[in-house]
Amino acid sequence: MFQYKACATNYKRIVMFLPTEQDKLFVILPLALAIFAKRGPDNFIAITDENNRNILRALNLENVSLFYKDKTMLYGENDFFEMEKRLQEQIWDLCLFLQENTSLPFLYLAKITRATYRMGIRQEFPFLNIAIKNASCSDSIYAHRSFLYKIFDIDSEKAEIESVNATRKNEKQNSRFKLSTSNTILLNLQPPINGEPWSDMEISMICRAFQPTWRLIAISASSEQLDIYAKTMEELDMRSNPVVLHSESVFSVLRQYPAIITLNSMHSNLFLNLSHIKVIMLEQSQDNEIPHNARLLKFGRDGNFYSLSKLVADFIK
Repeated sequence: MFQYKACATNYKRIVMFLPTEQDKLFVILPLALAIFAKRGPDNFIAITDENNRNILRALNLENVSLFYKDKTMLYGENDFFEMEKRLQEQIWDLCLFLQENTSLPFLYLAKITRATYRMGIRQEFPFLNIAIKNASCSDSIYAHRSFLYKIFDIDSEKAEIESVNATRKNEKQNSRFKLSTSNTILLNLQPPINGEPWSDMEISMICRAFQPTWRLIAISASSEQLDIYAKTMEELDMRSNPVVLHSESVFSVLRQYPAIITLNSMHSNLFLNLSHIKVIMLEQSQDNEIPHNARLLKFGRDGNFYSLSKLVADFIK
């Protein structure tokens, strides 16, 4: 046992292992951006999967990130030794290890950063010497993020705003969308992280409840997710589009629409944490870990979808 007295705001050089689960990654990215803004490019580096490159590019974090491919991150692989070499190019003051489900190669990489303090969110992980314990004793990634905002003296509201503004960097200054989308709502057909996927009946009831005042456009991360509902969408004459949700350009698409209806899917966290779009989340229970948000309206899947239509109209206003 020892007493930890160091002030996290004094750490100069920080290496940050981002979560492997993409829903948790989207929650943590505003924190990563805020730490980078305070430390600068010479004193910050993020470690993340190659699949996340486009999102980090949208946040201007690509040049301060090291990307790995999970299949080649094994001791003995050239990619692993290259990562080891890059991490040892300088001595780090703090290693912030935010992977919850990890393997020994990554924990070894955390150790060879030579950081005096190696902070993680699992007490049982080897090679780390500090375990994060937030005041609420919650394992929620949102609780961890709130705690980290405090110990790094980061204004949480400013961090959220800055992370959203960062996704506008590729758009023309002062550009305003003048498309006829004010009465159009997106319906994200991605399956939830937990629970049952959308049923044909649910899609039909939601769409019919919004007609004729509102139009719904079905989107998903892949065409395969849309194919399952092709017959129902054809009967409803509903437009659909396989949107590359995990891409840099998705933010420009989202800003054209006033709201999105979604389950608690992986990209629901992207919508909430990295965009301004209003999110209507249908879920089987109301105890979801996502905290109250001015842009989030929760609605039970067993509710009356006609009442949902009115709720959404008021919510968008």
